[in-house]
Amino acid sequence: MRITIGIIEDQARVRDHLRKRLSFFDDIEIIFEAENAQKGIDILRKLSKSNLPQVLLMDIEMPGMTGIEATGIVKNQFPDIDVLIQTVFEDDERIFQSIQAGASGYLLKDDPIQRYVDAIRELVNDGAALSPAIALKVMAFVQQTKKNQSQKAEKIKETFSLTERELDILKAIVDDLTDDQIGKKLFISPHTVRTHIKNMYKKLHVHSRASAVKFAYSKGLIQ
Repeated sequence: MRITIGIIEDQARVRDHLRKRLSFFDDIEIIFEAENAQKGIDILRKLSKSNLPQVLLMDIEMPGMTGIEATGIVKNQFPDIDVLIQTVFEDDERIFQSIQAGASGYLLKDDPIQRYVDAIRELVNDGAALSPAIALKVMAFVQQTKKNQSQKAEKIKETFSLTERELDILKAIVDDLTDDQIGKKLFISPHTVRTHIKNMYKKLHVHSRASAVKFAYSKGLIQ
């Protein structure tokens, strides 16, 4: 089975390199190339659903719309397309932003062409396309993010004199759980939940669930 791909890359030299190298693999077919993100998205919008590529090779740094921004648009409008980000940067923040935007994989431009082909094949077989080094960076970034959130939660608890239970309830409110659902999760009655919420509101100087959620986001408790 042939795998159809599109290439969105602003450097003609890189596009030519990819086209020539990928042409040696019989199971991969390039159906379009675009020199910037907006043109790539315009091409996708003109294609019929049956002719859409299975995988997009997306440059991360392009004039105008970045690859990260374009990935978000592509995944919103064409959720079945896998986006494979390619870049010269080993940047933890960019990696995580790409994955948050919906990218299925992340490769470095100096990776060998066989790594590209393996990644493309992995994606169409419901796999993930992250090199071991990139995968380690993603794990480290996620772990650090969780650690930062935990530290912020502890600081909020101390600053506003919240109990552990009140902090748990604040997190549950952010997750949009009802009083009954919070009670079941924490093994307490809905009445006790409402008592804790009332006390928490006083300490945080908020008056509703919406303002409590806004508070949590403003303090960086939730990303």
